[in-house]
Amino acid sequence: MYKHILVTGANGFVGQKLLPKLQASFATATIHSSTLANCDISNAKQVNEVIQQIQPDALINLAAISHIPTAFANPINTWQVNLQGTINLLEAISQQKTPCVFVQVGSSDCYGESFNHHNPVTEQSPFLPLNPYAASKAAADLAAYSYCQHDNLTIIRARPFNHSGDNQNTNFVIPAFAQQIASIEANLQPPVIQVGNLSAKRCFLHVDDVVNAYVELLKNAHSITSGSAFNIVSNQPVAIAEILSKLLAQSTVNIDIQEDPSRFRPVDITTASGSSKALMQATSWQATQTLNNLLAEVLNYQRQQLINKP
Repeated sequence: MYKHILVTGANGFVGQKLLPKLQASFATATIHSSTLANCDISNAKQVNEVIQQIQPDALINLAAISHIPTAFANPINTWQVNLQGTINLLEAISQQKTPCVFVQVGSSDCYGESFNHHNPVTEQSPFLPLNPYAASKAAADLAAYSYCQHDNLTIIRARPFNHSGDNQNTNFVIPAFAQQIASIEANLQPPVIQVGNLSAKRCFLHVDDVVNAYVELLKNAHSITSGSAFNIVSNQPVAIAEILSKLLAQSTVNIDIQEDPSRFRPVDITTASGSSKALMQATSWQATQTLNNLLAEVLNYQRQQLINKP
């Protein structure tokens, strides 16, 4: 079906899960990632050289600055990577002769303030982003749509909601909790866990389910209208407090909870939920992993990291 599938951001948390799944799903395709290891997607010249070399017939753009506090700290670089990098890829791909399916990986954060008025949000809900990361990803999503009329491009806009799994950076909420719990169990820190806003509600998926959605979108690209957008989301929002409670229930020690002001976002959303109806109608995708299994996996991974630490 595909000959050359290019994944940007392949060294990241999701990319490392996606590559083996792509190879298993498209056995005759060459999966390209190492070529981009030293490529700065915000550098148009470097991007053009990579695209000309590979001539991909499918591209999944995972490359992004995705940590929101980092985006607040350095918004200019965030825009350069998340928006300009996407435009560089789109422009390079649009100039090649090989037809290409371009999957632009966005974020549910793009909906922002819409969560307060359209809950659950659909793909038709407006983008009202509340932070530099969300704004740059919203702009990149729209930039991708602007290329959907190119004859040799099929643009697919994926909008994943919160997802986690083993090996995710501890800047994110589930591994952040899990790392602290594992450290307390190992007597490496006092029995107190530092937390941010526990009242916020989010929909969490296992990263494997998100990866499966990207694969399903590629498999069904021939029947998807160029420019289409798809939420990738679980059905039920869960309070961060419940996430923490479930993790603490799996712990072997008693742990107190303490608020850490530095862990609160300057702007936050009370409840973020969405509908994945469009994705399920266009593909055979459905979530298969339970929240309890996800939490156990992340906690056990953090425990193992401490055991293996030199």
